[in-house]
This record gives sequence, C-alpha cells and structure tokens, in this order.
Amino acid sequence: MVWTWKSKLISKAVSKVGVKGKIAALYIMSGHSVSFNVKVKDGIIDFVAKKKGDVLAVDVYLKNKPVSAKEVENIARKAFQINAKPVLLIYGSAKISEEALSRSKELNVKIKRVREVEPRPH
Repeated sequence: MVWTWKSKLISKAVSKVGVKGKIAALYIMSGHSVSFNVKVKDGIIDFVAKKKGDVLAVDVYLKNKPVSAKEVENIARKAFQINAKPVLLIYGSAKISEEALSRSKELNVKIKRVREVEPRPH
C-alpha cells in the first residue's frame, strides 16, 4: 500500500473518533478538510468539512429512533452560526418522520444516509 497524507489523515480520523471518523473519512477522500467537534453557541457540531469555499456542518445521527424535526432544527441553527450548509447524516437504518422531511426542506438541510457495508465475496 502506498502511504499518502490522505490515507494518514483517514486512519487518524477513524482511530480517534470511531464511527464519526469513518463518516468523516468519506469527506476526506473526496478532498474536504475536516475539523472535529466544532464548538458553537448552541452546542457542538460533529465535524465541519471545507472544500473550495464550501463549508458543510455535519451532524451524525446514530440512534435507532426516527429522526425528529428537532434534530433538523438543531443542525440548521448550529450551521447558521458558522455560515455553513447544514447536513444531517444518518448512520444506520433510522427512519425519517414526515415532519422532519418537511422541516428539512424549509430550512435547506440536506439529509444523507450512510450504512455500514460488510465486505462480501464477488
């Protein structure tokens, strides 16, 4: 394996932050620079990804309960404080309530889903 700075950043993110690091590694692979646990007035943003002037405030939802409108409003409020685009990233198979979907469209919050992929034989 060729050891590059990008792979070093990815391994560091995964080892220090766990599941959130795995998700941040996807952003690192796509060329973003990532900062973890960014403190703002209303709480902590899981990580902030920057690339070519675009700033994304990403909160990772790890619970199995359905995503509520409150979660969407929280990330929108936190992202507004640092002038970033809000992203709510759902890790796993949690459902999204209709109220949360409509609220995300109003507040321009992107909702993305990431699932753990187990390697399978070809």
